[in-house]
Amino acid sequence: MDIICKAEQCTGCAACMNRCPKKCIEMHEDSIMGHLHPIIDHTKCVDCGACKKVCPANSPLNLQKPLTAYAGWDKSESEYESSTSGGAASAFARYVIRQGGVVYGCAMMPGIEVRHIRIDTEYDIRLLKGSKYVQSTIGDVYSKVREDLRQDRKVLFIGTPCQVAGVKSFIGERIAGNLYTVDLICHGTPSLAFLRRHILKKTKGVVPDEIFFRKGAYLLLLLLLLGGKEIYRSSLFEQRYQDIYYNAFFDGFSYRDSCNTCRYAQPNRVSDVTIGDFWGLDEDFPLEHPHGCSVLLPTTEKGMVLIDGIRSEFNLFERSVDEAVNGNEQLRNPKKKNFRIKVFRKILPLFGIDKSYRLCMFDKIIKRNLRIIIKGK
Repeated sequence: MDIICKAEQCTGCAACMNRCPKKCIEMHEDSIMGHLHPIIDHTKCVDCGACKKVCPANSPLNLQKPLTAYAGWDKSESEYESSTSGGAASAFARYVIRQGGVVYGCAMMPGIEVRHIRIDTEYDIRLLKGSKYVQSTIGDVYSKVREDLRQDRKVLFIGTPCQVAGVKSFIGERIAGNLYTVDLICHGTPSLAFLRRHILKKTKGVVPDEIFFRKGAYLLLLLLLLGGKEIYRSSLFEQRYQDIYYNAFFDGFSYRDSCNTCRYAQPNRVSDVTIGDFWGLDEDFPLEHPHGCSVLLPTTEKGMVLIDGIRSEFNLFERSVDEAVNGNEQLRNPKKKNFRIKVFRKILPLFGIDKSYRLCMFDKIIKRNLRIIIKGK
């Protein structure tokens, strides 16, 4: 097998690695941005084609139109305050675990590791909380999902749209009856390698115990040691262009190539329920939601089962699908490569990430600094 899919189409979902019967595929970081791509050990490969067949990039899209839309947040004040939006993912996780099921989702692990893990207790839901603006490592999670399904367990898989596409393609239809999928509205994914390099540079080699990308609706990169000692903080908007990782993410510079042409960034969705921030709520919405508000877009009967399962402990307000889609660009289009991003990719091998970003945003950085100077006078 020469290639599994075109490099610019690869999402790093790792379905190919999980499917390979000879275990001859490993995910390796590329040399510049650190994005994960499959590498085949041709000494073990028998050219069976299983990897190519399971790759979502090689298959037609199978998307569903949202049945309706909901705005909402957890009724528990403590759950609501500890969530980055309305807490929908945690509510779904609690429901499935109480049904005797298991949940797979993204967790921030010690040592600046971000990976998908399996949990089966309500206590461990805390591990999945919080936004992680980085691509998680899948590892052998799809294989574990298959094992749980074969044991007739309910399984909730929460991930980016491409990760949901990966697990659905890997599992197939025969044993998918108990598989429930939730995808997160995704802007694009920087690599874990980029995040790790950036953090260690900012902390001069100190590994933080806690990493936050948000506090409610407040966007920032916050690094803490045990006991809550702050070692780094940078707010996205109050300190615009200061933190290269966050700003490169926000401006679309650090995404995978596939993110810029993402097939899943559209109103029709790949999972049973899509969740994220409900941006653009109309002025007629009657209630305050100080810690954020989730949008929930069920697309299947399974999606409605999840919605119905959390009604007793989640404030749900039915809204129009158009309102949800119109308020969130990523429900309409992917972040395209503009001229700045194209130049960034060209000069990246010469200057590295930090300098390349600053060169491409030089005029905007100067304008912002001038505004700050003028305001200070």
